[in-house]
Amino acid sequence: MNKREAILEAALTEFSSNDFENASVNNIIKEANTSKGNFYHYFSNKEELYIALLKEAMRKKAEFMNIADENDIFVFLEKQVLAGIRFSRENPEYYQLSRRFAKEKNTKIYNRVLEEITNEYNNESFNSITEMKYDRTIFSNEFPEEFIGNFIQMVLNNINELIEENDDIPKIEEKLLLIIKVLKNGLEQKL
Repeated sequence: MNKREAILEAALTEFSSNDFENASVNNIIKEANTSKGNFYHYFSNKEELYIALLKEAMRKKAEFMNIADENDIFVFLEKQVLAGIRFSRENPEYYQLSRRFAKEKNTKIYNRVLEEITNEYNNESFNSITEMKYDRTIFSNEFPEEFIGNFIQMVLNNINELIEENDDIPKIEEKLLLIIKVLKNGLEQKL
């Protein structure tokens, strides 16, 4: 493992245990068994390290989320949820990191990370739900196509609002599958 990888590994431990503000570069340097000079050779500051770590986490999670083309958007979403849950179980530190990051919502660092990640994925032709190719005939004609895509994307972007801090992985999986069920069937009781 090279010095950069050692720093990222130490940062994963530090940031999965502490929020951005309370994470310590000195702890990371000590855990990585490196010098401040090496740290600043690879990363100009804590923010740059945090962004690099979250990008790495997304790349690793994307390997789990690589799901073959699926024409049914709801089957696709369910497969995505189950793949994400499997990733969380197999990578508990990345899971903790993502939970801590979600708590940073509406902070400067949260917005900065989202901007960086969005820019990177836009450059890599990342497709959002609104751009996916799926069978749109499963939706009611009363909803415009653009509205459907934007609505699903909005729900996915705000999914952490429905997950409580003390929820464990099985409870999160249950809630995510309920969200997909609501997207598919709505909340209205069918008589």
